[in-house]
Amino acid sequence: MPTELYIYGGAFGLPSIDPQCLALISYMSIVSHQEFSIIECNDTGFSPTGELPMLHDGKNWIAGANRIIAYLAKIGYNANEHLSAEENAKSVAYACLVDENLTDALLFSWFADADNFLGATRKAYSSLLSFPSRYFLPIQMRKTAVQRVQKHGGTVESGALIKAENTKIYDHTRDCYRVLDRKLGENDFFFGVRPTALDAKVFGYLALQFYPEIPNPRFQMILSSQFPRLVAYCNRCRDEFFANLPSASAPTNASPFFSNPFSSPKEWFRSTFFGPSSVAQSISEKPKRTAEERDFDIKRVYTIAFGVITMTAYVIVNGLVVIGNEEEDEEGQFISAAEAISGLDELSVFTEENDN
Repeated sequence: MPTELYIYGGAFGLPSIDPQCLALISYMSIVSHQEFSIIECNDTGFSPTGELPMLHDGKNWIAGANRIIAYLAKIGYNANEHLSAEENAKSVAYACLVDENLTDALLFSWFADADNFLGATRKAYSSLLSFPSRYFLPIQMRKTAVQRVQKHGGTVESGALIKAENTKIYDHTRDCYRVLDRKLGENDFFFGVRPTALDAKVFGYLALQFYPEIPNPRFQMILSSQFPRLVAYCNRCRDEFFANLPSASAPTNASPFFSNPFSSPKEWFRSTFFGPSSVAQSISEKPKRTAEERDFDIKRVYTIAFGVITMTAYVIVNGLVVIGNEEEDEEGQFISAAEAISGLDELSVFTEENDN
């Protein structure tokens, strides 16, 4: 079975909506060409650590961009094999700079800017997520993103960052672009004519800041007007990394690590009420259950059904979910729904912490 790369699905004309997933797709394209398949799962329940991207290689499941790159390098797929020790150290330093600064820039542009969130980001995520996640997860992601980028300035009102013109994030991002532009120079890639892990990382972020068509493309304008070499670099990487990508597919099996009633309802129902036994197992092979066990199972079904009905009635009576046009920009309805439904797993906000 070929190696499988599990990712968040594509948006804005790119193979993934997530910078770390884009980075891994790029890295895999550099080192392994057609020796992998892409699985668009949009569900962190497929991952043993709740992270995407995730690599499935034989019996090994590796989650997190940095862990995957380390694993691939260990088994012979090392994009940095031609670098010296000093160049490898510089690569790590630049990668840390990108993770910190360009993550904030992306979160600010996509979530803190109200026009971008309502006009592009929420729609993009809603098209990838299943019901009912599409109604509350983008709101929760926005809340987390705004809390992170507020350190750069501006004030929060109704979930958005207002007075954004006072923020210092544009200066910080411009400084990061300048450092990368200086490092790139006239080279095709950061360490010469061959792409490395740093190129995969940088491109994963720059692509999502340059290519998406959003209402307020401030960072795209900065790149286009002040850093033409980085723009040419993005186009070069896109042609190099995405020219012969394998076609993406949906998961064929439920997650081997986790299931929930929203992402994998059939698997969740089966594991909840019938245990880990296979569906193909015949009834005659199953041990007979005692009257007490059958009575317990019936009561468990009634209890869960009562809880679901009660929650549904509460949501409808209080107007927390309104069935209507998804194009509506009545943000308050979605915020109320997000706050009412708690305890569910959240999607990661694009990036992971440093895995090393």
